[in-house]
Amino acid sequence: MSYGQMAGDGPSVDTILSEPNCKPGGVVAGKVHLRGGTRSVDVRHVTLALMPRMQNGYGGESAGPEVYRGALTRGFRLDTGQQRDLAFSIPLPYELPFTTVLGHELPGFTIGMCTEVDLAGQPDPGDIDPISVEPLESQQWVLAAIAQLGFQISNVTFQKSKLRGVSQQLPFHQEMHLNPPASYRGRIEKVGLSFVASPRTMAFVLRAEDRDTPSDESFGVFQVPHAEAAETDWNAKISRWLEKAAALPRPSRSGTGHGGHRGGPPAPSPAQAPLPPPGGASAFPP
Repeated sequence: MSYGQMAGDGPSVDTILSEPNCKPGGVVAGKVHLRGGTRSVDVRHVTLALMPRMQNGYGGESAGPEVYRGALTRGFRLDTGQQRDLAFSIPLPYELPFTTVLGHELPGFTIGMCTEVDLAGQPDPGDIDPISVEPLESQQWVLAAIAQLGFQISNVTFQKSKLRGVSQQLPFHQEMHLNPPASYRGRIEKVGLSFVASPRTMAFVLRAEDRDTPSDESFGVFQVPHAEAAETDWNAKISRWLEKAAALPRPSRSGTGHGGHRGGPPAPSPAQAPLPPPGGASAFPP
């Protein structure tokens, strides 16, 4: 968030967020501060974009699909030493991916706000600031149950596909890959968890990854109004689905599986990222 010189004697840009902690369906607001350099320049436009960034396993990062992109201004002249402040307020989609779960950062995964200043005749290096996205309270009840049951986060991916059984607006979704509770070791290898929310409802999909066939039986689809999430026994519902999924036959090694869940690069984690311990105070929404 410090001032960055864009090019030699050109202007500098700094994006300051009013509040870096956000939730799906909320807003991210702040100001872009432009300061003229030692010569006047023509700014074609200032554009803001939100995109996930994941560790690629080689010491760097790879960018996921953009969640938002929009022009903040039209063209204008920025004179020598001139200061120009551009306020913004961006509505966030209800399907916005998370970066933290129950107070724990997701391994190898961030969402960055990219500020692009297009100067006539000059390259645009951009300025990236991270934002923190917490789940909705209705989603936290599900995550609390997941934690209490003993799941652990293995890694996070983006899938460029539509989830079956739920209404989805964005052409991609975030999937958290979970190692199941100890009591299911040897019975089921890994479980995928994806959330989709709207202003009125919260939905999530569980996927038995080692039972990943074109059949809907390996998927568990759950949807309730936000207000009912706190009154639902998610531990019991998820446990019942686990039992059914574990009883399904494993597909043959020659099977192709469900191709829609192969597109996102994983964010590696050398060690499992534990959720809060079962029964811990941090496992429950405020």
